[in-house]
Amino acid sequence: MSSKVIHSSEYECESCCQWCFWPSLSLQQEAEKFIPKDVPKGHMVVYVGHDQKRYVIKITLLKHPLFKALLDQARDQHDDSTTPPRLWIPCDEHVFLHVVRCAR
Repeated sequence: MSSKVIHSSEYECESCCQWCFWPSLSLQQEAEKFIPKDVPKGHMVVYVGHDQKRYVIKITLLKHPLFKALLDQARDQHDDSTTPPRLWIPCDEHVFLHVVRCAR
């Protein structure tokens, strides 16, 4: 499976993501099994479009208003518990890439 690294702008935010504190080491070790090893620190994987193409993006992109709109759309379209536990943005891949370019 190939993936692309998308670099957003140098825009920095103080609180891009809020992480929970793990109550025990065993839970943290369990969670680390699901973190892909090819994803650099400060980045995350998203799957885009009908074919669910894999992209690696900077987490700072999550705060951009255009990207938030894509996330809201994804949540509205797939707000059920049967979807796999990964971030899938069901928009057209070209729309996604345009949003990423605008967020730079």
